[in-house]
Amino acid sequence: MTPDFDKITAEDLGDDDRLKLLYLEAVRRKFWPNNPCAALEFFCCAEKALHDDKQGTPGKLFYALIKRENSAFITQDSESRALLRIPSGARQELVDAADGLNGLPAPDPEEVQQSLFGRVIGYNHSIMMQCFLPQKPLPDGRREWQVKHGRASMLVEAGRVIVPEVEHEFRYCDVPAGSKPRLILPYIIGYAVQHNTQEIDMGRSLRSFMEKIGMPVAGRNGKILTREIENLAAANFYLGGWDESGGTTQFARVAKELSFWGERNTDQITIWRPEMVLSNDFFEAIKSRRVPVDMGHLMQLTKSPRRMDLYCWFSYRLPRIRENTSTPIPLRYLQPIFGPDIVRSQDFKRRFLADLKALAKVYSAFNLEVKDDVLWLRKSPPPVQTKITHMLP
Repeated sequence: MTPDFDKITAEDLGDDDRLKLLYLEAVRRKFWPNNPCAALEFFCCAEKALHDDKQGTPGKLFYALIKRENSAFITQDSESRALLRIPSGARQELVDAADGLNGLPAPDPEEVQQSLFGRVIGYNHSIMMQCFLPQKPLPDGRREWQVKHGRASMLVEAGRVIVPEVEHEFRYCDVPAGSKPRLILPYIIGYAVQHNTQEIDMGRSLRSFMEKIGMPVAGRNGKILTREIENLAAANFYLGGWDESGGTTQFARVAKELSFWGERNTDQITIWRPEMVLSNDFFEAIKSRRVPVDMGHLMQLTKSPRRMDLYCWFSYRLPRIRENTSTPIPLRYLQPIFGPDIVRSQDFKRRFLADLKALAKVYSAFNLEVKDDVLWLRKSPPPVQTKITHMLP
């Protein structure tokens, strides 16, 4: 029997089958989106309502929660309980059952990998898989960074944001640098792709993500993360590519709006709640030229921005090599890209070989080797398969 969505009971919320019917009804009424992340969030709201209700009316609390426009109020505990009730396979089955109820197309196989395999999948623009941000902060006063690789080039200009404590005052940001922007940017793009939205909820979801890599969003860490997000949001990216027919330039500021505020819950604990709205140009650029990356792999490499860049480059480059061929690249060509601050070629080679050993522990399928002073690349499977239709249930 189809439940009355406006008269939800505790029994509806506590029973998995009843809650799934509620989800189907919410999708049918176009009250709720239909994708694996939305299904999990629906169950999170139910768990929070059951756990936090003090009036004996969890259904009313649940209805109020799902009417809110963001999910920053969902706690890690409610998400953990929801994951036990509806694991990845069950989420996909529910999404499949709801597909068509509100006229939405079936989910793209590329976008449901996280729900199928429990992986966190992010995305980068294809040029950002070849040209990389600075490995460490630029000297004071330097507001521009440019790097080229083959026929691709990226220019990044630092932007400005307001000073919240001083009315009418703006300050310069820095060019994004180091490991944190290398995690935050693919996370942002991944959220936009998987939710098909320019509005990025960076509260609960980003907090959960950062905690997984051992960086709680609190105190000094929260200030550092806030500054890095501002650097990315305010930056202007110029992405250039050249081929036999000419060149193409894509340029965009990452965000057109960024908001930070602290909200106190009933226990008087300040909740860190940033929200970002991607610019139209940046959103269009990542929709047409995105490459998936395994965020779990990047998490393991955060101590070395150079290794993060090598992982992204191999993920993009190796699958594009023709079968039964090898591509030689002298190490001296790679040093300006991956070791711009390393002066001696022998030092770069030593560190490069150590980097390859570290990458092999994270993803062992990269098919490459160094002979003398040349890197040989061979076709390899990408860490994230972009065509997995045959693996869908």
